[in-house]
Formats: sequence, C-alpha cells, structure tokens
Amino acid sequence: MKISIMCQSTLLQEALRRYLKDNLSNFEDCDFIISDIRLKTDKPICLIDSSQKADIKKPFTQTSLLKDLQNFYYSKIKAAKITANPMPNNLLENPELKMQIDSILEEFSRKIYQTLKKHEK
Repeated sequence: MKISIMCQSTLLQEALRRYLKDNLSNFEDCDFIISDIRLKTDKPICLIDSSQKADIKKPFTQTSLLKDLQNFYYSKIKAAKITANPMPNNLLENPELKMQIDSILEEFSRKIYQTLKKHEK
C-alpha cells in the first residue's frame, strides 16, 4: 500500500507522516492520497475528517488509523482492481482450480487476521 499525504492541516500532515512512514510514496507512484480536503485528481482520495462520511474519522489512534486505511484500501482500491479485471467464467468451472483458489483465499484470510492481531497489542 503506497500512500501520499496532502493535508491542509500541517499538524495532521506531520502526524500522518510519523504513523505511516513505511507506506509513504510520492504522488506519482501512490495507490491513493490521504487528505483533509477534497482534491481534484484522478487518484483515489481517502478523506480524513470528523464527519460520518469520512474514510478516517478524527480523532484517531495509530491502531484505528491503520484499521481504517486497511478498510479503505481493500474496499475501494483493491475492489476496483478486481472488478476491472474479471476472470473468464470457464476457468471457474474447473473443480481443481476452484479448490486451489479456495485454499489460497483461506490462507490469505488467516494471515490478515494474524497481522491485525499483532498490531492490536
């Protein structure tokens, strides 16, 4: 997950930089932008605000920030990439392939939960 931060609030920008230092990227290479204002760009915007419509709600902790970012990334970024590249239906008719995919998905889910549990502490 590559993130660019473009906040009007300098204090918020610096706090996000400290929390997300391992995921920061320049604007051109980022997957999405975190901002406290609406921007006109082709890149997806993860809005940080105190409103209910915000992707990241203020105030936040490092844990809640990471959780909200994961939700944003997997619901809006990854979901868009998956729907943009649909698989041919005939591939899913193969029972062996379906079993392999199910196994990979189970392992992936298990690793995600383990990672989340490590970061909750």
